[in-house]
Parts: sequence; C-alpha cells; structure tokens
Amino acid sequence: MAFSQGFLEEIKDRNDIIDIVSQYVALKRASSVMIGLCPFHNEKTPSFTVFPKTRSYYCFGCGAGGDVVSFTMAMGGFSYPEAVEHLANRVGLQMEDTEDKPVNRVRRDRVVAATTEAARFYHRCLNAPMGQAARDYLEKRALSSLTVRRFGIGFAPDSWDMLAKHLTAQGFTVEELEAAFLCRRGKNGGLYDIFRNRIAFPLIDINGDVLGFSARRLNEADDRKYVNTSDTPAFKKSRFVFGMNMAKSFGEDSLIMCEGCMDAVALHQAGFGNAVATLGTAITSEQARLIARHAKTVYLSYDSDGAGKNATLKGIKLLSEVGVGAKILDLGATKDPDEYIKQFGAEAFRRVIKGSTGQMDYKLKEIAEGFNMSLPEEKLRAFDRMCAYAATLSGKAEREICAARIGEHCGVSLSAVLESVERKLLISARRVKKEEAGREMQNSLGFGDKVNRDRVKLPAAVMIEERILGMLLFKPELYPPAAEKLTENSFVTEFSAKVFRLFAEDFASGREPILSKDGVLTPEELSRVTGMLASRQAVNDNSPTALAACIQALEREKLKADYDADISERGAAALEEYIAKLKEKKKSSEDK
Repeated sequence: MAFSQGFLEEIKDRNDIIDIVSQYVALKRASSVMIGLCPFHNEKTPSFTVFPKTRSYYCFGCGAGGDVVSFTMAMGGFSYPEAVEHLANRVGLQMEDTEDKPVNRVRRDRVVAATTEAARFYHRCLNAPMGQAARDYLEKRALSSLTVRRFGIGFAPDSWDMLAKHLTAQGFTVEELEAAFLCRRGKNGGLYDIFRNRIAFPLIDINGDVLGFSARRLNEADDRKYVNTSDTPAFKKSRFVFGMNMAKSFGEDSLIMCEGCMDAVALHQAGFGNAVATLGTAITSEQARLIARHAKTVYLSYDSDGAGKNATLKGIKLLSEVGVGAKILDLGATKDPDEYIKQFGAEAFRRVIKGSTGQMDYKLKEIAEGFNMSLPEEKLRAFDRMCAYAATLSGKAEREICAARIGEHCGVSLSAVLESVERKLLISARRVKKEEAGREMQNSLGFGDKVNRDRVKLPAAVMIEERILGMLLFKPELYPPAAEKLTENSFVTEFSAKVFRLFAEDFASGREPILSKDGVLTPEELSRVTGMLASRQAVNDNSPTALAACIQALEREKLKADYDADISERGAAALEEYIAKLKEKKKSSEDK
C-alpha cells in the first residue's frame, strides 16, 4: 500500500523510535546512539543499536534493521499498512485515504475483535444452563468464581455452529472467522465451530487484547486434552506467554513457569501472581526474550517425564542466553503445581521455591542419572560429560564453582576437574574459531547471500555499491551534485539498482528516505539496506569527494562486468555455432 511521503514523515515525526523500541528493549545511551539487547536474537552483550539521527535501528549481531514502521511490524505481527495504522492511532493521527487498499487479507484488528466477542460469548455460555458440566469441572478444580471472572474463563458449547451463528450475526465474515481460528468451513460450505465442549481460557497479551484460546476438554474420551489457537494475523504461539499480562504487574522480578493455563490460574488463586505458562510446549527463543524484559529469575515447573526434562533443559539454555537465571522446582511425586498446592498448601509450595535447584546442579544431576555411578567406567563417562557441560559456561567463576560440584559428584580432585574443563574449553574455542573463519570466508565470497545473489560473482562491485547507497541514505544531500554521474543504470547488480530506484526521489530532493517505504522491501532486504546506512554512520568520511571516488570505482567495475559479459556471450555464440556445424557435418555424412 502506498502512502504519501508527507503522511509517512508525520508518522515518523510523531512516533519517536526510541519510545517505540523502549517498550520492548531496555536501551542505554552510548555516545550519540542507544544500545540494548536485541529483541530478534538471543545475546548477552548488547549489539542492537538505535540511531536517533536517522531514526533507524540495526543489530550488528544478527543484521536485523529498519525504522519505526518495520519494528512495529516485527514486534506486533502487523502487515505494513496495519503497522502504519497502529502508529497513526497511537498518536491520534487520522489515516490517509489511499486508492490501492489491500485486498483478500484479514486485518489484525478484525481478528482481535472477533476473538474478543467469542470470549464474551463463551463466558456467557459458562454461566448459562448449558454450562453446568463446565462449572462442575471448575468447581472440582477448586477455582473460585472470582478467579473465573478475573481470567475470563468460558465454555465452548457442545454445538457444531452456535459460535459461528453468533459471530456472523455480529457482522463478522467467514474469512475473518477462519483467519481467527474460531470456525472452519465444512464440506457443504457451511461454518462449524473449532472449539466444542471445552473450557475456554482466553489468551490475553500484555496490552490486554484477546488473541485466541487454550481450550481444555470436558469429555475425557477426546484424544486431545487441549486445543490451542493456531497462528493468526494477531497471534503467534511462539511469542505468547499466558498470564504475562497479570504477572508483569505483580511487583516481583521473578516468574513461575508452568506448562498449562490451569496450573498458572491455580497458582494465581493461591497468591502466586507471577505465574505464567507456555501452553504445554517448551519455551521458545521469542518467549525467552519477552520474559527477559520482565524477570531476572524464572522458576521452571515442568513435568518430570522425558518430555518435561527436555523442556526444562531447553528452557535453562534459552533463558541463560538472554541473561535470565533459571531454577527448577522439585514437586516430588505430584505431577504439577496445582496438584501440589491442593495436597500440601501454598506455604509448602513457597518452601519448594526457596529450596529450588539451580540450573547448574539440575544439569549435573540429570547427567549423573544417565549413568551407573557405582561403576568406574560409567563414572568416567559421566565425568567427561559433566566437564563438557562446565566448558560451555561463560564465566571463569561459574566454571570453577561447577568444577567443585563435579568433584563432589565423581570423587575427583578440583585440580583434575579444572584441568579437564580447561582442555575441553580450549578444544571448543578452536572449533568455534575454525567455524567462524569458515563462515566469514563464505560471507566474504558471497556464498549463501539470498538478498544480493550477484555478490558471489561481483564482490568488489557489491562492496562499492553498498558504500554509495549507504552514503546517500545517510546524507541524501550528497546526491544532487552527483546526479549526472550516478543513475539507476550505473549499478552493476540488480538489487542495488532496485534500492536506488526505490529511494531515487528522496535522493534527488535531498530528504531523509523512509526505509520501510510502501512495504516494498522484504524484512531481509530492509535489514541489508539499514546495514548499509549503519555502516556509514560509523565512519567519518561521507564527503562529496568520497562519494565521487566510489562512483569512479563503480564505473570501472561496470566496464569490467560488461566486458566479461560480452566475452562470455561471444564465447557462448561461438560454441553454439561450432555445435551447429558438427551437427550439419554429421547429417551430411549420414546422407551420403
């Protein structure tokens, strides 16, 4: 969708990029820029940079970049026009009318509206005569009416299309209900409800929007215990943490992580308002980054079976990567926090939290449980595995503390453990260095570059083109004096020509380009363009002289590329002519 330049500039002017980014990233000033931990990948050292001067952001770690619109798109799951509208609404700016309105795509706000109305419908059904079985179940689980209202818990009736009829009567279209994962189209073309005869837990994000449902079966014969909303224009399961909308305001710097909604709700009722859940799945990197914005410590309370242990180990790893400490709750023979509190009480659960196992001890115990420690050979294998784990710890103090624990587990002296850990650390460092060198070599040669596929055969030209584009993006006023010597046809590679063409009017008028302009560039392409801009902000030589030198160098590269292409074309033509003559000679011979 195309918006006017003036409208987009007003969007950027009135939505300060630092304010928008600060909602998701803790920023600190570093000279003339702001830095923080990247919200797009796991890191411990800040490499995510916001440039106030150009109102852009770029991560020097993962390469993600863009402007306030693209950041809003990435963090909110918006399309380009939806992100623009969201930012306009944020500052009370009336949307601009455009002729080329998007078609055949369900808007996020319509999905949220449909899901919100569905939540109201389900809650009314719970309190109606049809909801008696559901109310009995909730009473059996000891959930109070106050808790039920607080979480908006409802009942999806045992009917094929009751919700579908209600929502279509409210003006929602078939496409909207399908996109919201509320209804499906049957073989006869009619709609039927996805959630039926289930307790419906609304999935509410940190802004208070209802995005979907986690629905628990009432009929135990149903194969699926829970049915969760699949990804929609408003909901991404990998980014969502149930209960975070309440836990973030609880006033603690820790969270209790459960597997399902019921456990989190029960903990809230018992006074643990910092309980959250991951909807039955192991934690994801996106969830870990969301958690890192609200907590310093997470108490993991997953099941003790194999899947639960794997989820715990993955959670420890991902949380550690974003600087969040992980502790593990031992609930003994009970299967979940809800059952534990019912059996032993809230105070006993608080004691479990205080006595929780740190991630280091949990990992060493998990390794030891995989071996028969009474046998020397098995103990040696466990020792080797433990030392390999210790070598993955980032700090020397951490490794020494872990080494002491390993010595206790295996009956080995601290010096012997440290020697083994350091040896593995050295081997690991060599392997990582070799892999990084290989990746750098591949990158420098252009292999695997999906944004500019010409890099592998024209690396020098691409480097010069990116310098030129970076200068113009940073200082558009450099272009008018050089306009005669630099046009779209001056560029050797197709991608660079596309970028120049997109911002040509901005360069010609000497105004700041809108990086996410019209949503033309893909996220990967936009990140590459922002990287060009970021690289020029890090150097001082962005003068007319520097631009002229780059233009001259590009002219030489283009002449060389044109010459190589001509030679290749003539060679191919000569080869075709030679093959044609051979065929003609063969045919003549056969005719004789």
